[in-house]
This record gives sequence, C-alpha cells and structure tokens, in this order.
Amino acid sequence: MDLHALEQFLVVARLEHLSRAAGELRVAQPSLSRTIARLESEVGAPLFDRAGRLRLNESGRLFRDHVERSLGELAAGRRAAVEAAREGVGGVRLASETFLTITGPLAAYKDAHADVDVELHQMPATDMHRA
Repeated sequence: MDLHALEQFLVVARLEHLSRAAGELRVAQPSLSRTIARLESEVGAPLFDRAGRLRLNESGRLFRDHVERSLGELAAGRRAAVEAAREGVGGVRLASETFLTITGPLAAYKDAHADVDVELHQMPATDMHRA
C-alpha cells in the first residue's frame, strides 16, 4: 500500500466527499477516485457506501482507525530518528482533558529537563485515541 494513498484516504474518510477532498488535497477528483478504488481493491473490501452520498462504511471505519494508528507510528519513528541524530534531545507529547492536576509535576519535569520539548494537547478523551 502506498503511503500517499493512505493519507488521501484519511482526507476522503474525514470529509466523506470526493470533490471536497480533492480540493483540499489539490489533486484532480478523477485521480483521487482511482486512488480510492485501487486502495479498496488492495484492501479487498469496499470502504465507502456510495448510495446517494459517499459514506464511510463499517469496514472503512475499521480501516481508518488502523491507518491513523499506523501513520502515527510512522511519524513517531521519524521523530525518534531525528531525536537520535540530535544525540538524544527529544520531546514529550501529552494529551489530557485538563492539565490542572499535573501542573506541578510538569513544571518540575521541565526544570529538570530544560532541553526536552513538551507538547501539550487538551482534548476530550474520545479524541485522544486518534491523536
């Protein structure tokens, strides 16, 4: 499977509209349609229902969740390689619904590890698994 096709699939899955997705991706809609059809062929199952409006079906939702996790792991691997090349200076990403309970420990960590980038993301728990 082509990484670019997987990234395009996620946009189509999010928008559930080929023309809008093509516009956001800045690709021709027929090309995007062929990419999605090729991906469905590789997966071996339709990922969208096409009755009337394009809708992500159950197979598509399951596949989307795996693609999001896979692309997240690839991005983490890329970051790890860059961090290793920079001799271990790294970063920490933290997601929480609220940071009120950890402000003290977080400040202590930053004091002890000033060279580490800390990235905070506040979001509902339902969104954390995708992030």
